[in-house]
Amino acid sequence: MISIDKIKQEDKTTLNNFVGKIYSKDEVIDLGIFDALCTLSAKYNIELCIAINRKGYVVDIFAGDSTSVEIDGIEKTNGLCGIRVIHTHPFAEANLSNLDKSALKNLKLDCIIAVAVDEKGAINAQVGYIDGDKVHLDNVPNALYINKYGIIDNIYKYDKLYKDNLDKLYENSNKQERAVLVRVELKNDNIEEDLLELESLAKTAHIEVVDKLWQKRIKPDGKYFIGEGKLEALKNSVQLNDATVVIFDNELSGGKVANLSSALGVRIIDRSMLILDIFAGRARTAEGKLQVELAQLKYSLPRLSSLAIEDNRFGGGVGMRGPGETKLELNRRIVEDNIVKLSRELDDLKRKRALNRSNRIKNNKPSVAIVGYTNSGKSTLTNLLAKADIYARDELFATLDTTTRTVWLGDKKEVVFTDTVGFIKNLPHEFIEAFSSTLEESTYATLLMHVIDISNPNHEEQEKVVMDTLQKLNCKQDIITVYNKIDKLSKDELLQAKKKYPKAMFISAHSGDGVEELKQCIVNKLFK
Repeated sequence: MISIDKIKQEDKTTLNNFVGKIYSKDEVIDLGIFDALCTLSAKYNIELCIAINRKGYVVDIFAGDSTSVEIDGIEKTNGLCGIRVIHTHPFAEANLSNLDKSALKNLKLDCIIAVAVDEKGAINAQVGYIDGDKVHLDNVPNALYINKYGIIDNIYKYDKLYKDNLDKLYENSNKQERAVLVRVELKNDNIEEDLLELESLAKTAHIEVVDKLWQKRIKPDGKYFIGEGKLEALKNSVQLNDATVVIFDNELSGGKVANLSSALGVRIIDRSMLILDIFAGRARTAEGKLQVELAQLKYSLPRLSSLAIEDNRFGGGVGMRGPGETKLELNRRIVEDNIVKLSRELDDLKRKRALNRSNRIKNNKPSVAIVGYTNSGKSTLTNLLAKADIYARDELFATLDTTTRTVWLGDKKEVVFTDTVGFIKNLPHEFIEAFSSTLEESTYATLLMHVIDISNPNHEEQEKVVMDTLQKLNCKQDIITVYNKIDKLSKDELLQAKKKYPKAMFISAHSGDGVEELKQCIVNKLFK
């Protein structure tokens, strides 16, 4: 219904009287309504928009400013929704904007029509139809005769085409999720670096990043976490980029997830849910899968209602995968029971790990835990030292399961190396608890080897994250600081780094440079 203050009451009444009426189903629009829309649109220099179904029933009339219009209240279906939308462009060209085309595809409209108007009324128009994955455009030279250009026949033609290709369209739309990333900065951190790391996490989860938005706030909005103005920009970005998911770098409560998904019409996940999704895909061992499932259940417990709504509306997807996904549908009591059960199973594995560790100590085998920020090259280095075949890729959390290998460092010096899961900043408490049995390998190792990607511009902050986490784990052993990936530095950069960090080791796990010196350093530390 028209409610905008700019329009006089008598003109509002004229337009509102059209709503709910049924006109000829063989016409695109009743000419009386069409003339009133165009005249009032030019009079107030405002976009007017009408939604009509195939029976000729006027569903609603909307009003906006001269550049945009809201099209809410149109239900989404498996086929075309059976509604056509005609809107005016006062004193502007009749070209459908990218936002118009996006609304056409996202809402599955029968068609969308832009009509250029001036003080004399309608001039020309452009019609958009969904044609597979594309939008087909037809021009109407004289909009006064809009009912004579076969638009109704085209609606049924493109509707049949859409239904005939529905399976193919569904398959194409599910090939890869498309995400808009959002960061709300409440401190004075580096927003750009935070979004870059979130983008790396998204790519690791095989999600295509189509846009990034950010906002600085003193405190989060009570309803949407972001301000309503930025919410509108986010809504437009989702439409324009055909996004299927919005990923927040901040941790969201269940209520805010529900509010945002209702406002935007797509799945909403936060950074923690994204990391869980990556963990779910990386876990290989029984222990790893149990740890992921426990972290999922602990994280989902306070968010059960919103996750159930999300799953019903959007049918799963990123943030809802992994061994714990079926349990998210169960009630709170059962989830709590499963958390207790999984914790007991992990405690059993923890005792077995402790027994193995005790045997190593009895056999006088020193151990080295390789720790570091995710994607710093820990697994690649372990493969080089132990001639192992651990999965190693240039991506975040390439390996999730802890791997232990025995390495001979010459002259009967046998050392046990343990490759641990990578750290990352702002890791939720539930994750640290769930992975405690893995992380404690760092606590009981004879020596720690801290691997740092020196080619990363943010490596000092990453180093601090790891050191803070080790402190929380109460690790007090000697630490060898190893700056990796020196092959990505210039000679001058490497010289400056060695001057800045004179006590550190510098290597390239990729090329092998500096690894022999590192081995000797380990021997000196362990076999004094």
